[in-house]
Amino acid sequence: MSIGSGSKAFVKELIPGSGTLQAINDEFRHVCNDVGLWSFFEGVPTAAGPTNVMVVEKESAVMGLPGEHTQYLQADHRRLCKFESPEDPNYNILLRCFNTTIEEIEKLYIADRSENHRAQMKQIAQAFDVAERPDADFIRMLDKLHTGSCEWLTAHPSFQDWLPCDMMDAGPAIKAITAGPPKMIPRFLWLTGPPGSGKSVAAGHVIRYLGSYNLDCAYFFFKSNEKPSLTQLLLSMALQMAESNFQIRHTFLAMMEEGESIDSHSDHIMVWNNIFLGRIFKMALSQPQYWVIDALDECSSRALATLMSMFSRIEPSVPLRIFITSRPNGHVERLLNQERIVRAEMHTGQADSLKDIDAFVRSRLSPNMIEDFNEAEGDLVAEIIEKSNGIFLWASLIMTRLDEAHSIEAMRKTLSQVPTEMSGMYSGILAGIVESPDADLAHCVLRWVVCARKPLTTDELREVVRLDISQTLRTSDRFAQICGNLITVDNDLVQVMHQTVKEFLTGPQSDYYIPRSWSHTRIAELCLQHLNGRNFSPPRTRRAPAIASKSGAGDGVFDEYARTNFSYHLAHCAPSESTLGLLPLLGTFVSSNVLTWIERVAKTGRLSLLMRTTQNLKTYLGRQVATSSPLDSDHQLTSRFTGDLVRLSAIYGPNLLNMPSCIYSLVPLLCPKSSIIHWKFGKRFKQQVLCGFNDDWDERLSSFAFSSRVMSIACADQFFAVGLGDGSVRVYRQSTFELLNTMQHGEPVRRLASGNMTGMLVSAGLKTLKVWGPRQALLWSASIPEQQLSLRFSPDDAKVYVPLRNGDVYVYRSKNGARLDSLEILEENSSSDSDSDGGEHQQKRTMPVLVKLSPVLGIAALAYRSSHLQLSYYESDDRVEAFEKEGYEDGGLPPQVLDVAFNENAEQSLMAVAYQDGDLVTLDPWTLQQKNAYHLNAHTLAASPDGHTLAAGDSECVISLFAFDGLRLLCRIGSLEEKILGIVFASNSLRFFDIRGSTCNVWEPAVLIKKNLADDSSSEEADDYLTPASTLICTRTFEDSRAITVMTQAGDSNFLFCGREDGSITVHDTTSGRVCAELKFHARMVDIRHLEWNAQAKVLFSVDASRRCIATRVTLPTTTPASNPLQKHQAHHQLHQLDHLLDFRAPDNVLQALISPDATAVLISTPSTTALHPLGRNTDTATAQFTTTSPKARWLPHPTDPALLLLFTNASTTLHIFHWAGLTRQTPPGGIALTPPRPNSHPHPYPRPPPDLSDTWFARAGSAVLVQTVALPCGRRTTGFVTLDLGGVVVDARATAAGPVALGCVARRLGDDGVQSVLGLFRSGLFFLSRRGWVCSVGLRRSLERARGYVRHFFVPSVWLAGAGEVVARVVSKGSVAMVVRDEVVVLQGFLEFETKTAFEDEGGGVSVPVPVPVIRTS
Repeated sequence: MSIGSGSKAFVKELIPGSGTLQAINDEFRHVCNDVGLWSFFEGVPTAAGPTNVMVVEKESAVMGLPGEHTQYLQADHRRLCKFESPEDPNYNILLRCFNTTIEEIEKLYIADRSENHRAQMKQIAQAFDVAERPDADFIRMLDKLHTGSCEWLTAHPSFQDWLPCDMMDAGPAIKAITAGPPKMIPRFLWLTGPPGSGKSVAAGHVIRYLGSYNLDCAYFFFKSNEKPSLTQLLLSMALQMAESNFQIRHTFLAMMEEGESIDSHSDHIMVWNNIFLGRIFKMALSQPQYWVIDALDECSSRALATLMSMFSRIEPSVPLRIFITSRPNGHVERLLNQERIVRAEMHTGQADSLKDIDAFVRSRLSPNMIEDFNEAEGDLVAEIIEKSNGIFLWASLIMTRLDEAHSIEAMRKTLSQVPTEMSGMYSGILAGIVESPDADLAHCVLRWVVCARKPLTTDELREVVRLDISQTLRTSDRFAQICGNLITVDNDLVQVMHQTVKEFLTGPQSDYYIPRSWSHTRIAELCLQHLNGRNFSPPRTRRAPAIASKSGAGDGVFDEYARTNFSYHLAHCAPSESTLGLLPLLGTFVSSNVLTWIERVAKTGRLSLLMRTTQNLKTYLGRQVATSSPLDSDHQLTSRFTGDLVRLSAIYGPNLLNMPSCIYSLVPLLCPKSSIIHWKFGKRFKQQVLCGFNDDWDERLSSFAFSSRVMSIACADQFFAVGLGDGSVRVYRQSTFELLNTMQHGEPVRRLASGNMTGMLVSAGLKTLKVWGPRQALLWSASIPEQQLSLRFSPDDAKVYVPLRNGDVYVYRSKNGARLDSLEILEENSSSDSDSDGGEHQQKRTMPVLVKLSPVLGIAALAYRSSHLQLSYYESDDRVEAFEKEGYEDGGLPPQVLDVAFNENAEQSLMAVAYQDGDLVTLDPWTLQQKNAYHLNAHTLAASPDGHTLAAGDSECVISLFAFDGLRLLCRIGSLEEKILGIVFASNSLRFFDIRGSTCNVWEPAVLIKKNLADDSSSEEADDYLTPASTLICTRTFEDSRAITVMTQAGDSNFLFCGREDGSITVHDTTSGRVCAELKFHARMVDIRHLEWNAQAKVLFSVDASRRCIATRVTLPTTTPASNPLQKHQAHHQLHQLDHLLDFRAPDNVLQALISPDATAVLISTPSTTALHPLGRNTDTATAQFTTTSPKARWLPHPTDPALLLLFTNASTTLHIFHWAGLTRQTPPGGIALTPPRPNSHPHPYPRPPPDLSDTWFARAGSAVLVQTVALPCGRRTTGFVTLDLGGVVVDARATAAGPVALGCVARRLGDDGVQSVLGLFRSGLFFLSRRGWVCSVGLRRSLERARGYVRHFFVPSVWLAGAGEVVARVVSKGSVAMVVRDEVVVLQGFLEFETKTAFEDEGGGVSVPVPVPVIRTS
């Protein structure tokens, strides 16, 4: 300050340079980094009395901070912020300064927004498994686009009419379409032209044109050498739409947050229904959406039919325009006409497109060359255009050859030698290649380029040339020149110039220059030799799972191609003598390096290659029967291996993806003993799986037994649901079979149906209909007046169709239950025909006995008693037609229709009908032409979602699987006795479910290989080789009456006691897995609930469901294994020397039973009392009783003082201590309060209330610390390890009150593992089963607070856990675990010796603990 003064002390601190001002500035310096700071100071002195002074000097106005902007204003202190008008110079200075700051902020905001956009798109792309936009294809087209080319296309009236807005508006201001395309203006614009006429370049021009007006455009380029699936096309379009549209992008992000999974291996119908029909097309989009799809005719015929069917069902209100290109006529035009798709059409090769060729030719020819030629021979450009006939490719090729002509005569010769047919030109090029010194090299390159499954990179091609003909190319820029420019290199990918080149080289025009079959044989041979080489050698150490195979940076250039495509080339080898050498190579591969191959596949995160390889190997083996014996050892080895490969993906798939290296040890050990993988790779380990059911693969994955009758079943993408006679609906996860939810319908659930894409579920009884949301919450219910005959959702899940017994079809809105107009499926005066005794037909109104709808096809099937099948085409023309089975066209009483199944695959026009006379018939529902018949006595039918498989349940309780097209029998599945009530397929068509009696069975036969995994057009010809024999498969039957209910170990011995549903108790030897004895002193068919063993007195105490309690002294054999029959007989005799000490019936349900350490008494706990019964007196008189009011009371022997007992009450929040002698209390009556735990090793404290504690504590003898686990609410996947240290508990029987004891809690994140159930404490470790099915352990030798990770030992196959409910398992020795699988005991001997150390996840934002290299400990 320059003026003013005062007597206050703080005024001195306002002097420039004072300590206070410096401190303030220093403090502000740390918080102003993100502030756009301007400092303005006065430039004119202020009048103050007789003098003029600067009130605030520049030194005081400027803070001197980093990034600070300073500016002086031509004003005094009073007028510094006062302006006379907007033209005031000082006002304009401030305005410019503020605008500059705003622009800087906008730049930062845009950069941040762009980064957020990239992160969101990366997240969506990873979820969809779509690597990127097809920008490379677009850029390649733009490179071929010359200035001014293709403008005729976008200026054409047909194109301008196709656009929904005026593209030439200044700005341009694009008007939004909210009600779809205008009337009479087609959604589709179809550009056709012959091969090489520039259609792809034109598509690139359209994309650039739309982008220049900032319109949302998604595009896709089909290519002849690649056959992308429909799913890949749809997901690519969806990804591009999300990139340009905020609404779509955030819809996908919300979908992923809800846990919905869709990727490139999902079914295309599900993707279309879920992504497009269910989401994008329901949005009120702010501007039109454009699709450009090039070379649509290169799409496979089956996929093209499905795509056209999808396009035809897009609602007119959807603001979508689609531009497609293809060759004229052909399959595309036929499908467009069949689906009645209205379109505008344009064609290349016309006058306007010839102008483009003219411009291209003139850009390539120098003016001097044109002038020289014109003077001597005429118009060069006109001659080239005339001979091109509109084929851009021809012009491109001829220009390359003219560049090599150095004289007028050579140019004329070049033009005269090339006929109008391109094959002639190719022949000339080929003749030059044959005569060149690089003929062998060119032949090798062309062979690989033509026959490779996918375009090779230049490095890959150089490597395969080296492997094939031992020539090492120095550079990769000579490929095109060596091959006469028949190939091109774009973005480092080598491919033929056009599809016509491939057709020419493999056709008769070139005398089969590239014989396909021989070429595939040679490539397959090189691939197998490479797979058998060092790059795929398995780890040499037996610590296999710890060491990944040599992959990653050290991969050979050819590794990826050989791994992915060897089976493709095998499948394309025709049987001949030249292919005989492949079988030994294949046998060597299966016997040596196949595990490394599987590991590499699993590391990609996708196992679909295993299924594709299985299909290709089956095709190859089927063809080789013509030249080699099926009894050949290599043939047998490979055939059995293909069966193993199918099961690997289905049973061990999640575990392989989670830890690919487990293929070296855990998977071979867990595979059945008869499998090739176990036989070749599992026997070298000392670890064993001891059980009675793992000898061979079982076609039945699992079976669910229920207490009431199973009446209905439905299957969705992620779950399946079972309707029971007790009125409940149980929902299970498809992948793991775990129970997700149980809903109460309120009456027997006779019908179930699942939504197509939303996860909704509808259930129906006799009187009520209920619809459940995606999370199984009840949405609405309605009363129905008649018995319903079936249930179906509409394709978009917006409606529910309910056909009734009286012929009506009720229609409801699925979201709110609003009743809509009934669906009319009957003609007026509809009747059924029946023959009278006099042979005359009489009309009468009857009730249908069967009504099934196909909303996808718009057809309803109706069956009346003794009448022909009626088909109602309710969606098209409301007509009703009758299908007359062959033999009944001219009258006669037709057999009763029992069931029908629609094939809803748009590529096939089929449906199946089962008749009471035993015939199974397929027909075309549109022409009513009967196709095939099979005599079976089927009464239940189901079609797979992909339309390839038909399942039929017959009167012999056998399920027959047919190829729907042709009705070829694939296999029969039998051995179960009860009648089949229903069959339903899973969404992937590889698994199906049946219901019969009170069970639901899950099947996954090896014959159900997805046929649409074929990767080229030869898949059709391979179908005959894929047809398996119609064998009867007998599965192992689970004995539900023998299911194990409880298991306990006989102390530290090698014996286990298992109580069963039938009331028996079996004794198992953990060293051999055998049942040593079966004890039957409980009533038959009364399940055993509790087993307790006292090792000191050798007393077994058992309790059954009838409350009967029996104490028995059992003499166990010695631990030395019996080596001869006499010793075995003695051991068996010892086990049956029983001494019953106590036998009585408890007054109430027994919750818990414990034997005192000295075996003088047994403690029996019931809901109301706990009693102590003496052993040896054979009396039920209790010597002591204790009454508890806690609903959750749990007794536990004291781990360090055998004379004491622990009692936990009130959900483990109160501890009582008793003495065994007379149950005398050692703590105050109110017990000791246990303070709820708070995690002391977790960055985020969880909110109150604290988590509920379990009533189960785990302890080990000699340790005073008890442990349990709880799920903490402070973070996803966070587990709390709760501990109680008894060392700090003071026992004083005379005290009247006791202070609280704090429970300890250590919170840890176990990633995706989590704790599903605790197996118990063993030595210094807490063992648990993770949610992913891994047996893990946490060391307790040190405090849990200092533990940095846990140990994964091995995984349990999901099929073993299916339907098991609570897992019954325990650690039985240092290295072994025993677990119950329904009616069997499985001993995993030595499996705990496998150790993979895994770090806890860090949740506090700090540095995560690094995950060490997995270590597997084996002897």
